[in-house]
Amino acid sequence: MKLRTLALTIHRSIGILLGLMLLVIALTGSALVFHREIAQAIYPQLMQVVPQGERLEPEIALNIVHSAFPNIELYGIDCPRTSFGVYRVILKFGSDEWINVFVNPYSGTILGSQQWGYTLMSFIYNIHLSLLVKEVGEQLVGICGLLFLVLVVSGLVVWPGWRNLSRGFWIRWKAPAPLLTYDFHKVGGFLAAAFLLLIASTGAAMVFSSQFESVTYWLTHTPQPTPLASTLVAGQAPLPLTQILHAADASLPEGLTTLIFLPHQPDGVFEVGKKLPQDIDYYGSSKVYIDQYSGKVLRVDNALKAPLAAQISNALLSLHNGAYGGLGMRCLYVLIGLVPPALLITGVLMWRNRNGANYYRTQKR
Repeated sequence: MKLRTLALTIHRSIGILLGLMLLVIALTGSALVFHREIAQAIYPQLMQVVPQGERLEPEIALNIVHSAFPNIELYGIDCPRTSFGVYRVILKFGSDEWINVFVNPYSGTILGSQQWGYTLMSFIYNIHLSLLVKEVGEQLVGICGLLFLVLVVSGLVVWPGWRNLSRGFWIRWKAPAPLLTYDFHKVGGFLAAAFLLLIASTGAAMVFSSQFESVTYWLTHTPQPTPLASTLVAGQAPLPLTQILHAADASLPEGLTTLIFLPHQPDGVFEVGKKLPQDIDYYGSSKVYIDQYSGKVLRVDNALKAPLAAQISNALLSLHNGAYGGLGMRCLYVLIGLVPPALLITGVLMWRNRNGANYYRTQKR
């Protein structure tokens, strides 16, 4: 069997097998590109405030929320990026249930709360990440990403432009509908192929992150970071968050504190997320890990000085959602997310035609 014939068989088979799942994943992915802006537009009363003087320390916001929800574990806090932003305190209950509590950073007023999975954007996110089937669904989505890579590559193999470049971009506007459908399929698929490969590969890498990181560190001959732990001190309580943040600021003074994760075990550590001026990730990829009892800085992960393997891992999300190219690239990613549904529709129309194989041969005309 010739390579092109084999590629065409694989292309059709995967397209038929995964078509609907890829459609759902692609459409939800497009919606999530601007998920923060959409959420702010839907719930402005929770996520935007009028500046009113000095901002409260994160620890005060945590204490306010703890008083309001004393029986739910404080997990972390998302700090505001602008003067109009709010604190988002993250609570965890049960094995995998989350509540976001929004706090006015000036008055300390609790603006409201949302349970994860029960808002529009978090529901869309769960569909995109796991098809609402949690762990099994995440693995399935990751496998879909890997198979989508095969789908795109096989489509590139059968693309007629390799034999005649003009024929690869030829759209016969006055041709019968089946031929026009095929032309849209081949041209649209080829033009979007590079972005589809990037999005599918980064998505699969994030789902299978532990395996991906192991391979990446091995290929770059970089030792993986060792697990960190606080040194237990008998009778000593954890240090206040304000003191922890002073240590983090001293370690990366040029970084903006974005996301703080609290220790959840007696030997757990504080993880302080930092966004450096050159960092394109929304939260930043730099982190400072601090002993909860002594305030000792255990490790500083400066994203700009990280080993190649860590830089690759840090870049996955930005490459996946288009953040690396600013607003224009994010808008393009929204459109790219509409390509798989369009390819599915044209592919189904081609497949349904009993003489569909003949349309692939028309490229020779």
